[in-house]
Amino acid sequence: MMRYLKTILLFIICSVLSILIGFTHLPLAWLFGSLIGTLLFIRYFGTKFWYPRWFGDSGVFLMGFQIGSSLTAVALFAMLADLLNIVIISFLVLLMSLSLSRMFMKLTRSSLETAILASVPGALSQMLIMAEENKNADIMLVSLTQMSRIVLIVLIVPFIAQFFPSEGKTGIAEVVPHLTEVLTPLMILIPLGGILMYVFLKKIKFPAAIMLGPVLVMIIWNLTTGITFTLDIALINFAQILFGIRIGLQISTLLSQLAKRLIFIILMQNILLITGTLVIVLIYQFFTTHSFNTLFLAAAPGGLAQIIVIALETGGDISIISSYHIFRIFFIILFIVPLIDFYLRRRASKA
Repeated sequence: MMRYLKTILLFIICSVLSILIGFTHLPLAWLFGSLIGTLLFIRYFGTKFWYPRWFGDSGVFLMGFQIGSSLTAVALFAMLADLLNIVIISFLVLLMSLSLSRMFMKLTRSSLETAILASVPGALSQMLIMAEENKNADIMLVSLTQMSRIVLIVLIVPFIAQFFPSEGKTGIAEVVPHLTEVLTPLMILIPLGGILMYVFLKKIKFPAAIMLGPVLVMIIWNLTTGITFTLDIALINFAQILFGIRIGLQISTLLSQLAKRLIFIILMQNILLITGTLVIVLIYQFFTTHSFNTLFLAAAPGGLAQIIVIALETGGDISIISSYHIFRIFFIILFIVPLIDFYLRRRASKA
């Protein structure tokens, strides 16, 4: 009985801390709050509480639906209109991040798996899931590198963007209703389809199947029914709590390995990634009609949510920026994640 009461207390602590962090306007406040809350809870109350693995899986499953809901027909047409630039910029940023992973691996003396998963930009959830699935990956280093990048993006990118003129418009973001506003009995097919897709992908050993299953189902739903929606904020926050607690539990066993040297290397890695993106955009700007501000925000190695907030504040074109980031998210999930997984598995089998 005490184990279950502790679990309830953990959820309360994570929720309160997430709300407090939310007042700072930090993106993914509920994920950060849950992770930090879990670490504090374990420090003072121990690890003897009930938290089955399917709790964390449910959080990832919900996040997959939210990611998939962003690929609507409108978003797809916006991508196609600027596809060449999107592909080139995305490739350049990804190649730069993968090249930096070599330096990261040598400085941290970590595995190649850890270095790659820590370096791929704008893919926090996907990379954490792969780090969980790969026994050679250090989930603590992957988590700290990816999460500190989000913080640095919020602090550094607006500072850089404000020095460059915008196009004088913010574009028109597609207005998508919440799930509860369009809920119908037919939508029971969505979670059922997500489960079936997850089982199929798991059976063929596809990486990050728990997230990719609902993502693919949502893409099919959006493009075939035309009924688009986004998950209600309460559901998204709950998913972040479920996932954040699981990551917190895993990191708690690795904190003793954290040293000042590692913190410095993590910060240096992320600053180099942001600086490299800045250089790429400065050069590529000569080959496109987009303003530097819009192009930099489109290429910046951060998540879609925080970048859009920055775009609103600095006058970037939201439709263009959204297209670049949505493409990168799905490009990473559908192509980069499987390629990385294939390469790491092949490397492990040879070793």
